[in-house]
Order: sequence, then structure tokens, then C-alpha cells
Amino acid sequence: MLWLGAAVLVAVGVGSRALDTLGAPPAHVEVAPSVLYDRHGTALAEIGPPVSHASLGLEDVAPALVDAIVATLDPLFLEGEGVDASSYVDSVRRLGTVAEGGGIGDGIMRRYLNTVHLSDGSVITEAQLLLAELRLARELSRPEILERFANVVYLGRGAYGVHAAAAAWYGMPASDLTVPQAAYLASLIDAPWGVDAPPADADDPNRAARLRRDQVLVAMFENGMLTADELALGRATAVTDGIRPAADVGIVAASARTAAPDAASGGFIRLLVADAGLATAAANAYLQLVERYGVHRVVTGGLHVTTSIDLPAQRAAFETIQSQLGAATEAEAVVLDRSGDVRVMLSLNASVATEAQPVAGLRRRPLGDLGGSDPSTLRSLFGPVPAGGSAGAAGDAVDVASAFGVIAAGGAERPSRIVLDATIAPHRTPRDPDLDRWRMTPRPVLDADAVARMRTGMDEHSLASGVTAWGRAGVVQQTGDAWFAGWTSHYTAAVRVNLDAPDSAAAATAARELFLAVLEPLQYAPSSSVVSPR
Repeated sequence: MLWLGAAVLVAVGVGSRALDTLGAPPAHVEVAPSVLYDRHGTALAEIGPPVSHASLGLEDVAPALVDAIVATLDPLFLEGEGVDASSYVDSVRRLGTVAEGGGIGDGIMRRYLNTVHLSDGSVITEAQLLLAELRLARELSRPEILERFANVVYLGRGAYGVHAAAAAWYGMPASDLTVPQAAYLASLIDAPWGVDAPPADADDPNRAARLRRDQVLVAMFENGMLTADELALGRATAVTDGIRPAADVGIVAASARTAAPDAASGGFIRLLVADAGLATAAANAYLQLVERYGVHRVVTGGLHVTTSIDLPAQRAAFETIQSQLGAATEAEAVVLDRSGDVRVMLSLNASVATEAQPVAGLRRRPLGDLGGSDPSTLRSLFGPVPAGGSAGAAGDAVDVASAFGVIAAGGAERPSRIVLDATIAPHRTPRDPDLDRWRMTPRPVLDADAVARMRTGMDEHSLASGVTAWGRAGVVQQTGDAWFAGWTSHYTAAVRVNLDAPDSAAAATAARELFLAVLEPLQYAPSSSVVSPR
């Protein structure tokens, strides 16, 4: 008995200490957009929800919406205190295992934890999740947890929280929602596209959204929150009744979406610099950030992100390419420095005056004869061969610039990046404990013989600054694409242009001229350390 008592005391002490090491729940949940800066500190873009956010008390939310959320996720949530016994037993039984879905559970408490504490994509164990639940239950009451969850849950159309959702979908305060409207919003917790989703049934385009709303209504009725008449009236109401057109909120319907950042996740980019072709760069930064931190933290966490973009060079490249594009012509360009940092990234189409709609990355395009004497080596782009496809049959401008960077560097590759660091503070120092710097580690991918073969046939060019560049052209006859890629002593670059009914020689010349033009703003003086292909 003495040993058992001692073990219990040790367990209690260790558990209490572990609870105290966890981050405390935030005193007030805020939704703030993340800001992207260029490498010199100029603000380039914001990533955040398009609908304004406000935190509401449960007394300011329509009772039907509170009931709908509770009925959908945990009908007995408000009747208990602390951690549910069943949840506790299940967690103890799975101690030591990895929490499924990174801690996403069906209950309100776990969903709240996943949203504001565990949304950075890290792997957590059931033991860690249980400790987080215990800490949350110790700090907050059940109504407080529900209130905070309701103020941060994503409900489609870029709306975080019930206030923004009521405005985005119905154009009204959350306090004025009817029962069918409340049930619809609650149904969006696990399916945020709602009626904006592409129709799967032409005869009943909103069938999926209607069925999900009706499931919420039935759950409310089964838990004594609705009468039979209220259930019947709610189910008889069209699911689209009162819903604002998506265009009124600035949201593109799902059926019209392209490869843009996933608006279903609430990530919307607002460019702060409109004359530098930054949409593609901002979209790529968004995707890299989401992969590292998770959507919620990127869109609502108020990160201050330093990118590798050199705004003066980016703007100069944008103006140069825009001035040289003809009708029905498109171009893309990327410049990397020797660290793999993206200094310039843009993709333009002559029919579009500005890049109002960001695109998620550059398109993969055929490379033609850009590989020169050893195309198989270049076309592999130093990555895995696509399943069922030829090695390196296509690439984008980042791939091509990175491949030529490997050749220039003598066989070592540094993965390209556009995000340098991120922090919650707008003014950071190298010793800022919250600063997350993104490290780069080179890896060998080519031997000396392969590098020598790849350098064969490179042409020498002189920039206006006197800096020497080496590069090679490639033309794809079937598509009209013309590539030019190469390097100087400090940078590598790749440019692709597509001309209307091009002449091969003219297309290659146009690509070469743009290649030199996008490199020029980054040069300062001739260097004696030029990497010659000879």
C-alpha cells in the first residue's frame, strides 16, 4: 500500500508539472491576417479571411445556433464539467499512440484544441492530447470553451467564427439567425463549401448541402431542442433560402475555381503592392506556410513573414516582361540566388492587365531541347521520376532554375524556398525566441563528370552591368514555348515565353532577352568569381 500510495503521489506530481508546462489557453481569441514582407521589410501581401471577424459572447448568438453546434458535435457538452469520462478512458487506453488526425476529435473540446493549439501540423500523442484537454478543462468552463470554439470555427466563405459566418452567408448578425439558417451554418463545420460546392446532381444541385442541414435539424429534434412542428418547418425550407450570392462576398464559386490557394480553407490573399506581379509569389509563400503551420495559424494567427523576394528586382522584371509581351502571349520567370532563395517569381499573361487572382505556383511545361547535350540528366530535374511517365518530361520555372543552379554550383542542390522566417512579432531580431528561421541544407545530386557534360554548349552573354552570364535556349515546337535558363556568379534564372505562332529563332531570342532583363536589376558590378562552364 505504501508503494502504491507513493506511485500515485509521483503520478499526480508529474501530471501536475506536465500540465503547467503546456501553453495556457489564450485569454481572448483573435483572428489576424498574416503579412508577407520582401527581404528588405516592405509589406507585400496579407493572407487572411475576406470577412471581418468579431468575438461574441454566447448571449449574442442566436440560441438556435448554439443548440445546432452542440447537437451536431456533443449534445451533452454543456451538462458536464472537466474532461468527459469516456474521452478520458479512451485516451488512457491509447496512451503512447499517435493521435488520429493530429488531435482532431468529434467533440467540441478537441476541435477547439486542434484549432487554436494544435494546428501547426505537428504529430502529437494521445498522452499529450489528454494533458492538453485536462489543462483546458482546468482553466475554462464548458460554456467558455464552447464560446471560444464558436468564435474561431471555420464555416466557409472565408468566415472564421459565427459572427463572420452569419454575415458571409446571410448578411445578418448571428443573433438574428432562424432555426434553418442556424442548422445550415452548423452543417458547415465538416463541409464548409455548403451550397457553393460544385453540384453532383444536376436535378438537385444543392442535395448534399440540404441533407447535411437536415441531419443537424434531426439531431436538434432528437435532443429536445426542436418541436416536431419546428423540425418539419425547417426541413421544408429551401436550403438556399436567404443565402447571399457568393460573388457578393468576393468568393469564387467552387465550380469556377482553378489551382488557386484553397479558398475552402479560408486562405485569401490581398496584394498590398499592385505593380510588381506578386500574385504567384504570394500564392507560393501561402502554400509553403500552410504546409509548415497549418491553415488556421497562417490565416488567423497574425504571422509576420519575411520572404526572399527582392521587390525592386521583382518590379523591374514585371515591367520589362509586361512591356515586351504581345497579344496572346504569356511568360514566367524565376531568379534564385546561390542559397536557393527565390528573388524573383512571376507568371503573366498578356490578356490580363494585373495578377488580380493569385495562382498556386507556376505550371509545369514541356522543356523541349533545353537539356542540350544531356537532356535526360536535366529533364530529371534531380527529383523522382513520375510514376508511369518519362523522366523530367515537364517542369516549371522554379524546377528549371534550380536544376541550372545545381550545374553552376558544381553539383550541389539547395531546395528553393520563398519563406525565410516567420514570427508573431512585426519587429524581430536574430535572437527573437519566437522567430522561426527556415534552414536550408545543400545535398549533392551530380558528380563532376555529369556537371561537365551539362555545361557543354552553354553560351556566354554579357549583361549591361558588365556581368557575364551563361545560358542555353530550348524550344518546344508543339506548344510554342521557348525557354532560356542559366546563371551568373550569384544567381540562376529560368524564363519561359509563349508566342503566338512563333518562329523558333525569334522565340529563343525573346526568351534570352527576357532572361538577361530579369537578371540585370540584381547585378551590382562584375565579379572575378564568375563560375565559367569551360
